[in-house]
Amino acid sequence: MKKMICCSLVALVLMAFSSSAFAADYPEVRGTWGGIVKLITKDGDVRENKAVFVINKQDGAVFSGYKIWFVDTKENALTEPFCGIIDADGVTLYFAEGDDGYTQGTITGKQTMSLYYLESGRKAKAIYYQLERVRFTRGFIDIDKDGNKTIIRSEIVNVYPLNAERIMREADLNKDGQLSKKEWETWKNGK
Repeated sequence: MKKMICCSLVALVLMAFSSSAFAADYPEVRGTWGGIVKLITKDGDVRENKAVFVINKQDGAVFSGYKIWFVDTKENALTEPFCGIIDADGVTLYFAEGDDGYTQGTITGKQTMSLYYLESGRKAKAIYYQLERVRFTRGFIDIDKDGNKTIIRSEIVNVYPLNAERIMREADLNKDGQLSKKEWETWKNGK
């Protein structure tokens, strides 16, 4: 009986470790993704415009945020919340948004994704989003507020709050908790 309990406990611990390791394998999708949108209606009306997806929360495979798409001009923008799931393959994305339709897509590169929206019925339409993670335009000197020639997570949070964790994880090559100008530039240009 003790042997069976011991084996069960070991199996449970192994399952817990493997599931937490598995959960850590999901790609980081938080951040701002922008790009081109192509829409076609059931009447054959084709339009092209721009959209932005802001993913501001992620917990393993699940995420949420909002999208902004521009109808005619930048002054005429619509916003809609969404939530989503990253498939176990780490590449396929599923979004639930608004009242109608669903969006499915794929992560096509480290900084790119393609999404496909379908809506049936009276307002039938198909939309293709080709998105790229918004590049970081602020320079090292702007972020290094104390001027010590290194930047730390708290300085990055002030400028890029949604991306600070990801930036530190990807850019801090020597894992010392701070970024040199060389590490920052290497990471920024390596996108």
